[in-house]
Amino acid sequence: MNNENNMIRQQNGNVDKPQEHRTVTPAVDIYENDTEVLLVADLPGVKPENLNLRVDNGELNIEATRTYEKNGTTTGEESFEYLRSFRVPKTIDAEKIGADLKNGVLKVHLPKMEQVRPRKISVKAG
Repeated sequence: MNNENNMIRQQNGNVDKPQEHRTVTPAVDIYENDTEVLLVADLPGVKPENLNLRVDNGELNIEATRTYEKNGTTTGEESFEYLRSFRVPKTIDAEKIGADLKNGVLKVHLPKMEQVRPRKISVKAG
């Protein structure tokens, strides 16, 4: 693949027309309650196999690709690459992070560590 010209070389040696490619920062809502931080990202048209979600060194990275036929024809493809990163607080239990993707909406559940969750303190009558 020649990155300079975005050309794709097929196995038979032919070169396809350049693909149009754009990077998009997806819209994200972040909610917090006593037990978790919930991140909701809009990723329309993204399939689970085209989604890469990872936590590395205190940073949550969302990378996804959506490719579709340009102008409803097979003459070319257009693709979007969704990219977004977030710092993950140290109060999040990274081992328990979970996610689901449904109808173009990604929900990432970032559970808080037990030690930082609010807890009720019982009071004894004296």
